[in-house]
Amino acid sequence: MTDDQPPQSDKASTDRTLEKLRINRAFQLSIIGLALAAVLVVALLIAGWKTGSDVSAVVGLFTSVLGTLVGAFFGLQVGAADKAKVEERADNAQQKTEFLLGEANQDTMTKARNLYPDLFK
Repeated sequence: MTDDQPPQSDKASTDRTLEKLRINRAFQLSIIGLALAAVLVVALLIAGWKTGSDVSAVVGLFTSVLGTLVGAFFGLQVGAADKAKVEERADNAQQKTEFLLGEANQDTMTKARNLYPDLFK
């Protein structure tokens, strides 16, 4: 590479660090949520709810909402991480293309236009 290209930023490193922090916090929150579900079961049993169907109904409502929220969060995180990687690759390719076009001579540009007319519309 030459000195004509801009230096690479720390944005990718910062994004990865932030992504790891988000996933770590989400994991901690999901563990806390499961612990709350366990505490809820114990509290219901201590309160005198001896029928399994009653305890199951209340705990099922709580854990289904918790599972949906945690699953949605992790799904969005994975999707956002993949999208960020794709955008980074596209930006990198665009920078390389612009650099190469700036360095190309007129004959090379004419050949490229003749070979790939759809790219130069």
